[in-house]
Amino acid sequence: MTRANPAFRNAYSELIPLSLRWNDVDKYDHVNNTIHFQLFDTAINNWLINNNLFQTAAEPICLVVHQSCDYFSEVRLNDRILIGIGIKRIGSSSIVYAPALFVNDEPVSAAQGEYVHVAVDRKTRRPFQIPERSLDVLRTLQL
Repeated sequence: MTRANPAFRNAYSELIPLSLRWNDVDKYDHVNNTIHFQLFDTAINNWLINNNLFQTAAEPICLVVHQSCDYFSEVRLNDRILIGIGIKRIGSSSIVYAPALFVNDEPVSAAQGEYVHVAVDRKTRRPFQIPERSLDVLRTLQL
């Protein structure tokens, strides 16, 4: 298996600051690996809300169908956290994000992941074509 390389902060046009909580730290005195997934989810969904995407009853909702994460360095409770939001690929009903977690002023990511949303109809939960207006905004994040 080939190990991923850390992402560079300057590759991301959108960086979302997030705070860690006391209970995010495990007994090994670092941020537990599961918290990275929560941070990615929070940053991506906050960005969607702030850009008014998938918010009306006429639009689809997005469900997570896949997440993965590569870890490169420890994250500690008092670190300043920025989540880089980027998109690797946009399909007719799917979005493949490439979120990265940056610590303090480090130029490379401490962790990065893959996060896949599928747009689905709010009632039937079947795949739904991403509206053109949403595609235009999503494309601004393509890496």
